[in-house]
Amino acid sequence: MESLPQQITHWPTQPGIYMMRDEHERILYVGKAKNLKNRIRSYFQAPEQLTPKTRILMKRVRQLEFTVTQTELEALLMECNLIKKHRPRFNIRLKDDKNYPYFVLDFTHPFPRFRTTRKVVISPSLKYFGPYSAGATEISRFLLKAFQIRDCSDSKFSNRSRPCLNYEIGTCTAPCVDLVSDTAYSLQIRQAILFLKGKKTELLKSLKKEMKTASDQQKYEDARRVRDKIQALEKITAKQNAVLTDKIKDIDVIGCFRAQESTQWIILFIRGGFLTGRFSQKTNSVLDSDDETARSFIEQYYTQNIPPNEVWLAEDFKGRENTAALLAQKTGAPVPLLVKRGERALRLLGMAQQNARLIFEDKEKTQTASELLQQVLSLAETPYAIEGIDVSNLQGTHPAVALVHFAAESPLKSRYRVYYPKTVEGQDDYASIFETLSRRLRDKENAPPDLFIIDGGKGQLASAIRALKELESDIPVCAIAKARTESAFTRKDIKQTQDRIFVPGRKNPILLRENNPALRLVQRVRDEAHRFSVKSHHTRKRKATLESSPLTDIPGIGPKTKAKLLKKFGNIDAIRSATEDELRAAGLNSRQIRYLLTCGP
Repeated sequence: MESLPQQITHWPTQPGIYMMRDEHERILYVGKAKNLKNRIRSYFQAPEQLTPKTRILMKRVRQLEFTVTQTELEALLMECNLIKKHRPRFNIRLKDDKNYPYFVLDFTHPFPRFRTTRKVVISPSLKYFGPYSAGATEISRFLLKAFQIRDCSDSKFSNRSRPCLNYEIGTCTAPCVDLVSDTAYSLQIRQAILFLKGKKTELLKSLKKEMKTASDQQKYEDARRVRDKIQALEKITAKQNAVLTDKIKDIDVIGCFRAQESTQWIILFIRGGFLTGRFSQKTNSVLDSDDETARSFIEQYYTQNIPPNEVWLAEDFKGRENTAALLAQKTGAPVPLLVKRGERALRLLGMAQQNARLIFEDKEKTQTASELLQQVLSLAETPYAIEGIDVSNLQGTHPAVALVHFAAESPLKSRYRVYYPKTVEGQDDYASIFETLSRRLRDKENAPPDLFIIDGGKGQLASAIRALKELESDIPVCAIAKARTESAFTRKDIKQTQDRIFVPGRKNPILLRENNPALRLVQRVRDEAHRFSVKSHHTRKRKATLESSPLTDIPGIGPKTKAKLLKKFGNIDAIRSATEDELRAAGLNSRQIRYLLTCGP
């Protein structure tokens, strides 16, 4: 078999992406290149010419893969998607739970509706405003009360025959029952957009004109409502201080503070000249340079969030034009990445840099839970990807084994799995764990984690170790046993033990203080695995109950009606003993009730 340096001699010189894998086929790094052959060749220089982090990477690399693309921009898009999917250890990894809320005006309906969301879907009919890291709830309430835009779903809108409660409390003008004209509702939408864009002067001018028109027409009640709206607008905007008085564009100001192994990022959100919030996250530095770190961070962040009109940078980086093209492709409009040098820009960039430094210094004072867990379990490296396993049984039937995945100490639900044992009969947790781990480690699509956590004690841990040995895997594993209650004959003698962590090769368990971050992390993984296991088990049992129910034989009762009856009455015996009135209240018609009471179960 050819060595890695020999393999790359056959690589193409076209643009594309490349992946590096370790001995367990875990993806360590994903990169993009204008010339694949030249780019990958740069990793095989003399060790002293490589950065320290690149040297560590190359010691672990056992496999190389590439995918050719038509353009460098296409390679860049593919790189972003692969990093988000696989979250490689040597790439910058942004947490999925850092999406801040946006306000959305949905123009898919003749009467647009208002809503908040954290999930961004680019569409010509959806207009987004934000993000807002603070005050989103207060602003949302103000928008509904001041501009009275509907927030109901289209289905509810089309099925209404009279106004809902929102109309009664004054947060909607009830377009669903034609209590507001198209023209008047369009004015409400325009005014809401002016507010969300920070155009306070223009909005006040529009409101005062509306108030004067109502007053001239002797509609004093309407004029009073507009006056109250003006006063509420003055009150909510009085809390904000403009940082760019002549800028009505949406601008993100990016600052960072770099250390040897990591970088602290800050993004200040400026909307309509006002500072509306910030995003902060600490990431690992990528292999090659500060330029590559900046490029990767910006591209990943804006694949999850909507790019603004402009992005201001404190420092330039190579490939800025390609990154700007990627952002423009997402929004359908140019998104300049500007290295600003004006007085006001430098003031804001300096503010961002200072905040990044202060946040970094504050975080450096304490170790993360993963770093503490590495010390507690004597692991070779900090566990970034952790998977928890829990077995669920109910009287020995319908066993289910849940596997949950944590990345950077946060649940990654797209990687959750449920395994139903195929070779286990009855209630056998040990055999279930052995089979589940064996199947998980044979899964070539998803790379194995840095650590397995088993819900259980020595027996469960022994089964996991046996599975790892059979597959010749050296992935670390531990088990956590729940606290036990030890009691005598009197209440005074009741004692509570601690959660115990069992590790291979150690007779006695590891005991940690209840407030230890490492223990809290292990408990979170264990509890999430248990929750997901029980949920999956109940789902499967409920489905089996429905499929085996005698209700199947009753004409006119389908799966939905069966599910509704079982949910209301609980079981077949309760349905059998129900009265005619109770069955009618559950939604059955006379024919179904007659058949159920005479010929049913």
